[in-house]
Amino acid sequence: MRIKFLNKSVFTNKLCFSLLVAVVPYTCYSQKKPKNLVPNPSFETSINKRGDISGASPWIGVGTVDYYLKPEKRDTSKFKGARTGTCYAGLRFQKEYKEYMYAPLTETLKEGETYSFEMFVRLLNFDNVTVTIKQLGACFSEEVYRDDMEFFKENIVDSTNENGLAGTLNWIRIHGDYLANGGEKYIILGNFKAKMKDDFVKKEKVGMFEFEEGYYYVDDVSLYLKEEKDDSAKKHAAANRVTYPETFTAGQKFEVKNLQFEEGGTRILRNSYKTLNELVQVLNNHPFMEIQLNLKAENQSLAKSRAKAVSDYLTEQGVVNPVKHKGMALPSTAEKGSCVMEIVVLVP
Repeated sequence: MRIKFLNKSVFTNKLCFSLLVAVVPYTCYSQKKPKNLVPNPSFETSINKRGDISGASPWIGVGTVDYYLKPEKRDTSKFKGARTGTCYAGLRFQKEYKEYMYAPLTETLKEGETYSFEMFVRLLNFDNVTVTIKQLGACFSEEVYRDDMEFFKENIVDSTNENGLAGTLNWIRIHGDYLANGGEKYIILGNFKAKMKDDFVKKEKVGMFEFEEGYYYVDDVSLYLKEEKDDSAKKHAAANRVTYPETFTAGQKFEVKNLQFEEGGTRILRNSYKTLNELVQVLNNHPFMEIQLNLKAENQSLAKSRAKAVSDYLTEQGVVNPVKHKGMALPSTAEKGSCVMEIVVLVP
């Protein structure tokens, strides 16, 4: 490979560099970069100049999500404009109104894989922006956004600050790792609290009866498959998978080591659906089988309630087999938050 220097005076200073290039294999400079699974991540590809996020295809807005091809008039701080490129978006939040923006991912997420999420937001410094909000982030969904959608904590990566996402007029990085349930096809950006007003933090010198509104710019959204140094996430998923035989005998036992529930509650987390759905399939294939679910949690009352929740889930999925359930307390030495379920075949 030939290196041509335009200025002879810099030859001596560049000599070491040229020798380094000569001995380093070319493949070092041609390594494949990780693929960003977020389409049009900086909103630079525009199909129209209407000013709403639909102009940055394939992004879609819920509400009047703004789209800027250049700094807007209200954006007057020294950090005005996009973080990179020239385009950016804006999300508005009020007591009874909030905006989301969403797009289909370029690839469906794979079960047990860890993905690295990142986006940047910036608070608009303007008179009518009277509040900041505590939480902003992304939700990863198998389904396209709908108005009655329920957002589950395990599907969300966000940045929460009880004092409000503020403290600077510069761009704020929101990031985190996401362990995929498998099948997620969409990314949704916004605030996922049930009541928007509970997430407001008033700015200084705001009157008691002043209209409350928060507004944040958004730019540079990314989601990359994370190359783990170890396969701990995959090993965890594999350890939680049950292998069922084709035929059963009375007294057979199968263990699910870490069934996932909402912390301290009985709602089954979505990343446990696959494990339970496999049991549903087994029972549907053996309609005369009878089983008992022995579920162990940190206390007997919680264990009993969770065991019933699993039994109810099986019924909701169409299982007609007799299913008994029992709750038991784990030993005091068990890891906090653990939940173990034993499946016992009563009648094969």
